[in-house]
Amino acid sequence: MSMEAIRYFVPGPVFVRSQVREAMTREIVPHRSQVFIDLYRGLGPQLQQVFRTREDVLVATSSSTFVMESAILSTVGSDVLNLTCGAFSERWHAIARAVGKHADRVSVPWGEAVDPDLVRQALRRKRYEAVTVVHNETSTGVMNPLAEIAAVVRGESDALVLVDAVSSLGGAPVETDAWGLDVVLAGTQKALAVPPGLTVFSFSDRAADRAEKVPVRGFYSDLLRYRRKHKAGGTITTPAIPLVYALDDQLRRILAEGVERRWQRHLGMATRSAEWVGSTGGAMVAAADNRSWTVTCFRPPGAVSAPALVRSAAEAGWTISGGYGEWKPSTVRIGHMGEVQPSDLEGLLAALDECMIGLRREAEQGDRT
Repeated sequence: MSMEAIRYFVPGPVFVRSQVREAMTREIVPHRSQVFIDLYRGLGPQLQQVFRTREDVLVATSSSTFVMESAILSTVGSDVLNLTCGAFSERWHAIARAVGKHADRVSVPWGEAVDPDLVRQALRRKRYEAVTVVHNETSTGVMNPLAEIAAVVRGESDALVLVDAVSSLGGAPVETDAWGLDVVLAGTQKALAVPPGLTVFSFSDRAADRAEKVPVRGFYSDLLRYRRKHKAGGTITTPAIPLVYALDDQLRRILAEGVERRWQRHLGMATRSAEWVGSTGGAMVAAADNRSWTVTCFRPPGAVSAPALVRSAAEAGWTISGGYGEWKPSTVRIGHMGEVQPSDLEGLLAALDECMIGLRREAEQGDRT
């Protein structure tokens, strides 16, 4: 497989291979035609391997936020527990409240992972129909202990486990069946390395049974309708057909690399990034045992401001991200997911070293004047 040099390291949307972009130019076909049905049915077994599940994996033409909202509407009649540790886990809570559910929170400070013991305590205080969790918190570079959290939920309650795996699926272990996860969703524009516009999601038999008991699930947001159409070999409405072509091409690439090998590539880049941050005098935000495999979030060393480093990198032809929300002035995020290779990352880190030298020099000159 040929490699394309990458100088683009944001937490999403990520770099997309030229072959995937070219796949989008194929001739449009009717979405109810046998040609498209065959294409769509071919996605299922590939996605099941990535999700590590025997359950249905469906495709929606939407943002991940839409499927988050749909999962709440489709499976929760009243009470939901949201586990929050950053901007995107807080989004689950905002969604649940916006659609009229009784939503409680287990909340930890930004930069920390959710402690499974806190989840256990909450479940012993009250019964919930579902628990939401973000596996990989893109805003802070924290990876929650999803397997342990799910084990607590299943051991303490009959609540469904609803998972945002937006920036982990395809880049870190997500064991849908082994961990007892009911809904797992991911936008294709992160570690799957497809252009934005599709969300892929698992929907367990348990979630479907629960949804049957929810009287108002909406129309476009009713995940049972997606599931029924999926079993018939299609989508509920006209999908973004060019993106489906792209997804099919990229899934073949992912499976050719191997799901586990892909995980290890991402872990290696996360480890290397953390080592580099330490060598610069900067500080990682997340503790070592809860760091993201796909996004490195750090505070630059003293004389280097986060916005200045992002700006300097851009001037040198490299794209990285500043912090998210309230952390924008103080942190930098490097997205090393999707098709980023270790050699690409080394090029970036060398460039950032040069940027830091220049920024320190500017700071010293400013002090002298």
